[in-house]
Amino acid sequence: MWERKRFLVLHLTDAEAPAWSDEIDGPRMDAWLARRAGPEGWEPNGERVSDASTAREIAVRDGVVTVTDGPFPEFKEWFMGAEWIEASDMDEAVAMLSAHPTARIGRVLVIPALEDQEGK
Repeated sequence: MWERKRFLVLHLTDAEAPAWSDEIDGPRMDAWLARRAGPEGWEPNGERVSDASTAREIAVRDGVVTVTDGPFPEFKEWFMGAEWIEASDMDEAVAMLSAHPTARIGRVLVIPALEDQEGK
């Protein structure tokens, strides 16, 4: 069995990307779900998220809490969802995610878990 590392995946929108296609993206999503459910898969943990208008940005400076309502004009993309995946290394994570529909209809950001970077 290979050593598993965890990666945070953020699924992002992209206004210039093509729209979802049942013909193209349906089979890609089915393959993703099959991989996740397979022997090298992981527990489902992803979740879609609401649009930017429902989000809040929170900051505390010198004890003062500032809350800013969305949408946030500095964002060019927005989050479609997030999940944790498992792969043997970043190369495998990139290969896996390049086949995910979000890579075609949006953007995917993959970040190694800190514990895996520190060798814990």
